[in-house]
Amino acid sequence: MKRPAAERRRPTIGDGVLALLVILCAAALFFGLRPASGNLLTARIVLDGVLVAEYDLNALTSPVELAVDGGAYPMVIQAEPGRIRVLESGCPSQDCVHTGWADRAGDQIICLPNRLVISLSGAEAQTDFDAVTG
Repeated sequence: MKRPAAERRRPTIGDGVLALLVILCAAALFFGLRPASGNLLTARIVLDGVLVAEYDLNALTSPVELAVDGGAYPMVIQAEPGRIRVLESGCPSQDCVHTGWADRAGDQIICLPNRLVISLSGAEAQTDFDAVTG
């Protein structure tokens, strides 16, 4: 006689071990392959294709504000140790202000009406690779 379907579909110990293994692998990948927060972080502020300012964000000791008046709308950029943001902008959409803080290499803040781009670049000190596989 066959067992009812409900009894045949119960998880087994092997299912639990497999689920635990998948969770452990996911946690190892999450913590092992996180984007590295580099020791060298540089912010480049470019307005209409022209470099306006460049800051070594890790070398800053106090907040710095930069007023940018060369674009279509006035704006204020604030840089602190390790991060940068657009504090105020006169542009209509305010997307650059709502982007918030940029604090990782590769982050960008873009204001299309002003044709302004703030891009962060950096490198991990004394590291030649991100991860090792196989």
